[in-house]
Amino acid sequence: MATKDDLQTKGPRRKPSLDYSLLSEALQEGKLFLLGPGNEKYDIPSPLAKILQEAMAELYRGKTVEVVTSNLQVTTQDAADYLGMSRPTFVQLLNDGKLPYTQAGDGKHRRIRISDLVDYQQQEKLKRDAAYTEFLRLGQEMQADPNYIEPPMDEIIRIIKEIRKENAGRERAKGNS
Repeated sequence: MATKDDLQTKGPRRKPSLDYSLLSEALQEGKLFLLGPGNEKYDIPSPLAKILQEAMAELYRGKTVEVVTSNLQVTTQDAADYLGMSRPTFVQLLNDGKLPYTQAGDGKHRRIRISDLVDYQQQEKLKRDAAYTEFLRLGQEMQADPNYIEPPMDEIIRIIKEIRKENAGRERAKGNS
């Protein structure tokens, strides 16, 4: 059995020995099938086909693929690592009720479902995208104004800090209600 280290390429990326693009094309065209006992042919169910498509795309890019069930639970440290934040920051998300969790057998440790992490990550991306779009719109609107004078950088920084402070206050107030 190959380990992750065996599968990762070192140095310049090599072209995979298996042509994943041809396999992907055959899968889309329904030319791939499962071979069962007695050499019976079975169509690949669409949920499995989707997983295979995504896996082949990642393998073609030279990445490692791991399939995990969505009800798998992870520790707070694993969840924080997945989201790219510190464990204390992640625990604060749990305390604020932004993510569901279960208590482990001893009642001291929390476990978080992978599917909840993925959902949270997608929601946060949508929020960031919407904020960025609004930021661009406001910038264009301000620059279109003939009376607009760009403020000095220290004023911009002061305004950003003020907005962050207001948002943090709103989040705390919402958590206490």
